[in-house]
Amino acid sequence: MKDSEFYKIPIAYLLPYSVLIVASGVWLFLLSQGLDSAQSLMQTLKDIFYTPEAKSVRGLIEVATPHLFAMGMLIFVAAHFMLFSTRVSKKTTAIVALMVFGFALFDILAYFMISFGWLVSGWMKLLAMVSFVSALTLLLSLLAFSL
Repeated sequence: MKDSEFYKIPIAYLLPYSVLIVASGVWLFLLSQGLDSAQSLMQTLKDIFYTPEAKSVRGLIEVATPHLFAMGMLIFVAAHFMLFSTRVSKKTTAIVALMVFGFALFDILAYFMISFGWLVSGWMKLLAMVSFVSALTLLLSLLAFSL
């Protein structure tokens, strides 16, 4: 981290805040897919894989618009805090940040493909969500390491 200790305050706040946002996002996704019923987590994942919830174009717009904004802002802020790091190279930061942006777009596009019926299985959505959460976790880990 650069010389000033004050950079650590917003970064230390961002890390748990981001983890809670991602965890609540995954939880809300699973609840919308049927986890709130009496079935288990594994049964919900199987249901998503074989028969994802039907999505409309209006529902796509209602979900994709705030998600693109929120995901973009979270990645933007986390990646820019990495500019203050002296422990992680700028090239690594750029690669990881672009990966996270790419997986966020892939996550939204998977929802788009299900909405238009191009995918009849939710495996792509699950893969996209796991990829995005993993890449964002990597970025946040690098940010925590840079403290």
